Amino acid sequence: MWVKKRKKRDSRILDSLLTFAVILIFLGVNTAQAGEKTVFKIQKDKKKVTEPSKKPVEEKIKTDSIEEIKAKKDREKAAYSYDPTNKIDPFKSFIIVKKELEEKERAKTYLETLDISQLTISAIVLGSKGNWALVRDSKGDGHVIKTGTLIGKKSGQVIKILEKEVVVRESYKDIRGREAIRDVSMKLQLLD
Repeated sequence: MWVKKRKKRDSRILDSLLTFAVILIFLGVNTAQAGEKTVFKIQKDKKKVTEPSKKPVEEKIKTDSIEEIKAKKDREKAAYSYDPTNKIDPFKSFIIVKKELEEKERAKTYLETLDISQLTISAIVLGSKGNWALVRDSKGDGHVIKTGTLIGKKSGQVIKILEKEVVVRESYKDIRGREAIRDVSMKLQLLD
């Protein structure tokens, strides 16, 4: 029984303190001035309540706030900021990152810097030790390729050299970001 009375009394005290705080906030009394004695003067002719001058207190508050602002700026300068340049994306699959790193480590050949559409087949040689083909770039320079040669910007690789064509397998990413494979056929340019 006495516990309930005590809780009720404590809640009344808490309610009265809360009400008092709301009244102070409503009247505009600063918490910094709460410890000081405030004297109100009543003017007889206007019957208006005025407060004494607050210049020393305001100056103190301004200097404190300026010092606090400087300290805050110093903390912001010292705070760490993340710079993602030349760093691995933490949300990217490590398998994809590994493939990209392997591709960057290996230097690309001249044929890998050209698109397949820039190359034409000039000659094909079929032999017992393997088939060979001569491709010409847009400059007219000739390059000999065989099965397994890397060619094209899209990580293409020669998989077959037949009598009148060369088949190149390219890997690319489709609309959904999945890796897909397509075979591109390059026909021998016959002169009539």
